[in-house]
Amino acid sequence: MDCYLKDTILKSNDRRCEDAAALPLKANMVGQERPRSAVEFSRMQQCPFNKILSQILTQPVLIMQYPEILSKSVGFSKSLSLFLLAVVLSSGFFGCQTIESGRAESPGSPKRIIIPKFNADITIDAHLNEPVWQKAAKLSLAEKTGATPGREATEVWLWYDDEALYLAWICSDSDIQATFTERDSRFWEEEVCEFFITAENLEQYFELQWNPLGGEFDAIIDNKLDDSGISHGIEGHWEFTAKSMKSAVEVEGSVSDATDTDVKWQVEVMVPFSDLNVSTPQAGDTWRGNFYRFNRGTGYDAEGLAWSPVTLPSFHQPSRFGYLVFGD
Repeated sequence: MDCYLKDTILKSNDRRCEDAAALPLKANMVGQERPRSAVEFSRMQQCPFNKILSQILTQPVLIMQYPEILSKSVGFSKSLSLFLLAVVLSSGFFGCQTIESGRAESPGSPKRIIIPKFNADITIDAHLNEPVWQKAAKLSLAEKTGATPGREATEVWLWYDDEALYLAWICSDSDIQATFTERDSRFWEEEVCEFFITAENLEQYFELQWNPLGGEFDAIIDNKLDDSGISHGIEGHWEFTAKSMKSAVEVEGSVSDATDTDVKWQVEVMVPFSDLNVSTPQAGDTWRGNFYRFNRGTGYDAEGLAWSPVTLPSFHQPSRFGYLVFGD
């Protein structure tokens, strides 16, 4: 039996778990994950039906008493209880997912990373030669759905201090393409690194971008989401400026010259927390965010890359933002 039928059985019992029904996970809760199925995993833990199933599977001596137990404890008829017992025994009911600490882990879950905190004096020059960068958290980007690696490698390094979040992008690139230099240009039409981040809710977040020519983009995005986390329209506030943000770019190759073979471009960024209208995060605080890149090259289709995989064409899918946990 597949997971769909298992979820169907759970849904049929959902009305009997009214105490758990008051625990829906909203798409705009920053520190929580939405489960894979329509049945909330918190309900699965609290529902007496599932508790009984768990007891039976771990205590086989109870199997023959299963119909009577469900009839008395949950209110199922004995015929329905017998049917469910047959389903459980023939399929291995709990084989589809593991429940730990009330949260479901599955291959499709948004990614998570712990950002370390350091005190270090650095110069924002894109050289990345200070020792602190070697201790930073490191993540990589892949094709945006996560199905395949990117055509060229992309790494992001992260750390923070009391004043700011620090990022470094290392973008392998055999054909670096960019022409825009003016702030808030349409950098995504060429090659660009993008960082979406929010400390509060998923319906409003910051979008920051940097391109190989040192161009910067900053905006606040309002994203109208339905209960399933799907976007129904975005509004960008381009008048926002991250006034204290600093960035620098270093290119190993030539920009917009397809006659040679380039190596990489890298960006070093300081994003003050004051520019994000928040105070310094405390150890254990969890924000939501994602890292993206548009990679282009002569003879290749444009490639959209992401850290936490997205399932829709647009990068503006905040329900798929990863979890950024601030360390100590």
